[in-house]
Amino acid sequence: MFRSLVAIASIAVTVGACALVDPVDSRSDTIGRSLTKARNEAIFLNLIRASQNYPLDFVTIANVTPSLSNTSSLTLPSFLVGPGLPNGNVLFGPARDVVFGDSASTSTAISTNFNLSTQETSNFYDGFLKPVDLQVVNYFVRQNYSRELLFWLFIDSIEVDIRGRPSIGSRYDPPRDYGCNRRTVDPEERCFADFVQIAIGEGLTVEETTVQNGGKPTIYNRLCFNPILARDAQYEMNGTGRSWSELHARFSDMENYPFKPLCGGRDWNPVADANKRQPDFFPFQVGNIRFKILPRSAYGVFKFLGEMIKVQLENPEPKVVPFIPLGRETELEQLPVLLTGENDPNLITVVRNGGGCFVHTWFENTDYCVPVGADTTKSIFSLLAQLIAIQTSASDLSITPLVRVIQ
Repeated sequence: MFRSLVAIASIAVTVGACALVDPVDSRSDTIGRSLTKARNEAIFLNLIRASQNYPLDFVTIANVTPSLSNTSSLTLPSFLVGPGLPNGNVLFGPARDVVFGDSASTSTAISTNFNLSTQETSNFYDGFLKPVDLQVVNYFVRQNYSRELLFWLFIDSIEVDIRGRPSIGSRYDPPRDYGCNRRTVDPEERCFADFVQIAIGEGLTVEETTVQNGGKPTIYNRLCFNPILARDAQYEMNGTGRSWSELHARFSDMENYPFKPLCGGRDWNPVADANKRQPDFFPFQVGNIRFKILPRSAYGVFKFLGEMIKVQLENPEPKVVPFIPLGRETELEQLPVLLTGENDPNLITVVRNGGGCFVHTWFENTDYCVPVGADTTKSIFSLLAQLIAIQTSASDLSITPLVRVIQ
């Protein structure tokens, strides 16, 4: 009876199966977090490279293929059935009714395979070096990014033509150039930051319309002034300690001119404008004053932010060049300070050997860190990831939104 029970139990163990289920949710979460970390670190590394004038390098993870396999085997044990022979004589094996051997084994293999490919192609750089257009700027405005932040990132320089005066040019490139003008050129000695802030305070933004052109929808964009955005921006500026009236006083030569065109105005004929020669800058006019805004490319945004990081980390002695207005040196020694739209007023924040990092990288034996509390810098990382995807073709990225840009 005992031997029968042992045999039945052995057979039951042999035919029984144990199912191993690979949990998708936990592995998907782990891989997703890892990809996000890799993307942020790649962006940060390129910003650090740009700060030290090293060539940038862009790679993409085309796909990730996680796999898990488990092999288990369970065999019948060796045993004798029936009573033992008299005097302990057996025909084979030991004189036992049941003999157990190595009957169970299991092996598990876990791997994650991914394809890493370079983006150093002509198609990639064709989009990456192309200046951003108004449709791209409008994408980010609609995502509730700070307009002031967008202007700092995307505007390379500003030219102002006032009738009867020499043209005023401003380009922010510290510590070499703070984008300021001599009194002989501009009586108000205005700087790049002044033009950015007056544009934000007057509600400068982008509007978009779609026109059926030959049965095919065509998207048009233009710069315009939104009174609601202007009111909100002026209110935020007054809360930072620099009053709107103080800033507006620096543009007294424009007080008699209405800031036009207004967004939603009926004076806009996009089809007629599309038939005109399209310049490589964003033009608009306030009275007799003509503005030309020269945009940056995605590559130019990386270089600009790299320069900001360099100035912040090296904290060089102020280089007072002749065209910085007298009395404004202390103000202009600082990096751009955002007056609207962000809880963190610093354009970008990077520290060496810091702790509590949102993202961390190392380069040339030095550790770099973006602190968790640097909210504006974190917004910039999100923006850069989206900008790279928009400005490149689908063949260069694993996931690229379909975007049609009308030049």
